[in-house]
Amino acid sequence: MWRRKLQTEACLTGLLLVLLAVWPVWAAEIKGEQVWRGQVELKEAQIVQEKAVLTIAAGTRVTVTDAAAKLNVRGRLLIQGTQAAPVIFVTPSDWQGIEFMEAEPGSEIHWGRFAGAKMAISSFGTDFAVHNSRFAECEIAIKLFRESNPLVIDSEFVDNQIAIDNEMKSIPTIRNNRFSGHSKTAILAAHGSRGEISGNRFENNKQALGLLQKYQDRVVDNQFIGNEVGIYCNQTQNTPLIEGNLFDKNGQALVNFSFAYPAVRNNRFTANETAMRNDQYGSAQIENNLFRSNGTALYNNRKSNPKVIANQFIDNELTMFCDYSSYPQVERNNFIDSKMAVKLGIYQSADWEKRSGSKTIMQREASERRSQNPLLAKVPTEFNDVVDVSGNYWGRQTRLLSAAGNDGNVEIFHDRRDQPQVTYEGYGPESYKLDRIRFAPWLETEVAEAGPQSLP
Repeated sequence: MWRRKLQTEACLTGLLLVLLAVWPVWAAEIKGEQVWRGQVELKEAQIVQEKAVLTIAAGTRVTVTDAAAKLNVRGRLLIQGTQAAPVIFVTPSDWQGIEFMEAEPGSEIHWGRFAGAKMAISSFGTDFAVHNSRFAECEIAIKLFRESNPLVIDSEFVDNQIAIDNEMKSIPTIRNNRFSGHSKTAILAAHGSRGEISGNRFENNKQALGLLQKYQDRVVDNQFIGNEVGIYCNQTQNTPLIEGNLFDKNGQALVNFSFAYPAVRNNRFTANETAMRNDQYGSAQIENNLFRSNGTALYNNRKSNPKVIANQFIDNELTMFCDYSSYPQVERNNFIDSKMAVKLGIYQSADWEKRSGSKTIMQREASERRSQNPLLAKVPTEFNDVVDVSGNYWGRQTRLLSAAGNDGNVEIFHDRRDQPQVTYEGYGPESYKLDRIRFAPWLETEVAEAGPQSLP
């Protein structure tokens, strides 16, 4: 009898320990202060009410059994994982995640692990912090719906569709994170949002940064390596500042499209297929950068007129391409060992602009798209027939310029001297004169201040 009693008590004790080890969370509201630890089951949506604090202790494993079991935070959430004991969320693929809804400031997520959620974290009007966390294979890892200003630091984003979607005047600080393998874009920003993006590594993403409309902040000291597109700026006007970054082995390292003319300073562009593409009135301010061993260093298309000043171009297959009436300002640069220095495409013709013109075509296309973009009024309508690259240093290739004289044909340039007349399908039998390249006078000595400068 005594032995049976001990066995019964032992069984009850074991059962009690099992019950304590797995905490099913049933209550719809969390008030006051509550701590989760060990094994937690989240079976239905929970609301951390105002003034309440939910703490999730290091080593906790939160298993979400229903995709609708969202954790809605209006008070504060403290996820207190450590490197040795992270807090792990095990979720269905369409889990709606943690939602901050105009919550009190001060929520922090340390060493959280999220995988496969539809949206791991979302926020409306809340400031919070994410440290040392990992987000993998989510549709969206962090979605900032509006006016949210989180700190996202020292975290890892892997194989999501979108890592951080930054919308409606949100201002995150995104620092020292790693973004890899994103199938859409690592960071997407639009609708008046901004926030400094610094010290991050973007590797093997379809697109690292997608900046739509003005982005009045800095993109500084990041590494963009092996992405299809590093940074894509669309209608950002004179924003952002892009400074001190490394762009290496990307397909297109930086694209400035449709009235995007950011300041691009003190960056290094190495071994990219195209280092920088300026397209459809994309006219960046390009100063003190290094372009080395790229397929094409600068690609200028469709009335893109960047300012290219005091840069170092070394050993690029094609240093600069201009087409469709693009006339960059190119001054005090060092062009060293270009396979082809400057090439004009067949649509680079002021003669065609004068006799046929693109203004009517542009207006018709805008009307078909029902575009009401006020920036269209700034589109240039008058063109000369010269792409001017005088006032630059050409290194050992200066001897080619000297041998040709001020208006001779130089093998590192392709212009009307090589292709005097062009015709266009759909524009009748008429031929048009291609533009010419002006390279004289050139500089006889290297520009000392060209290339990246030390930053204060």
